[in-house]
Amino acid sequence: MALAVTSLWQYPVKSMAGVALPIMKVNSWGPNLDRRWMLVDSQHRFISQRQLPSMCRLAASVTNTGVRIQSLDDGTLSIDVSQPVAGARYDVTVWSDICEAVDAGDEAAAWLSDTLGKTLRLCFMADNTHRQVDTRFAADGVRVSFADGFPFLLCSEASLAKLSEALGRSLDIRRFRPNIVVSGGDAFAEDTWRRIRIGSLEFELVKPCARCAIPTVNLDSGVREPDVFKMLRAERFRDGDVFFGQNLIHCGEGDIALGQSVEILA
Repeated sequence: MALAVTSLWQYPVKSMAGVALPIMKVNSWGPNLDRRWMLVDSQHRFISQRQLPSMCRLAASVTNTGVRIQSLDDGTLSIDVSQPVAGARYDVTVWSDICEAVDAGDEAAAWLSDTLGKTLRLCFMADNTHRQVDTRFAADGVRVSFADGFPFLLCSEASLAKLSEALGRSLDIRRFRPNIVVSGGDAFAEDTWRRIRIGSLEFELVKPCARCAIPTVNLDSGVREPDVFKMLRAERFRDGDVFFGQNLIHCGEGDIALGQSVEILA
C-alpha cells in the first residue's frame, strides 16, 4: 500500500494540545512556530506533562501577534499572549541543554499558574536563539526549538493500530505528539527507513523516539493510565528503553501537505 501523509501537527506551546494543519510550513526550525513557547518553573527548568499531566487540557494555537491558550474543560477560559520582544531574558534548561528564552510577562504567568496550580512562567524562544541538535545525529548548525531534541517526530497509523490491538482498546495518536503521521505499509516499517521524501522536502530518520510517561496520559481526563506504559514496555522495549516513532531532521525548507505521498529513499 502506498504511503501518504494523513495528519500534520503543530504544538505552539511545549506539552500543550496541538493544532492539526492542512499544510505545514517548514523552515530552519522545522515545523513553523512549533514548540517556540514553553512553561518553566522557578528555577527556569522546562515543565511538561511529565510533571503536570493536566497540561493536555490546555490547547495552544498561533495568532497574528503570538499565541492563544484555551482550556479544553471550559471554553470561556482563555488568554492571548503577545510574542515578547522586550521581556526579561534568562537561561532555561531543556533536559541537558541550556539556552536563552524571553519571558512572556506577569499576566500570562499568573493565568497559567492559577490554571495549572503551580508557580510557572511562560517563555518564548527568539529568532536569534540557537539550540543545537545533538551532533551525534545532526550536523553542526542544525537547530531545534524547545522540542525534546529533534525538529520532527513521525508516527505510523499501522504501528499505532498494532499497539491498540495489544492494549485491547483504541489509542489516540495525539498521545505520542507526532508532527507527521503516515498511513500505508507495514507496522513498524518506519524503524527501517533512513531517508524519505514528502513533496519537495527530504527528511533523514536519525533516531527512534524513546518514550516517557506522556503517552500514558488520557487526553480527555488528564489522568495517567499505567497499563499503557506496561503495554508499550512489553511491545516496544529494546536496548534499555521503550521506542515508538522516529525523530527526523529536515533537509531544506518549504511546505508539506495532507495527502502527499511519502517516498522511501533509503
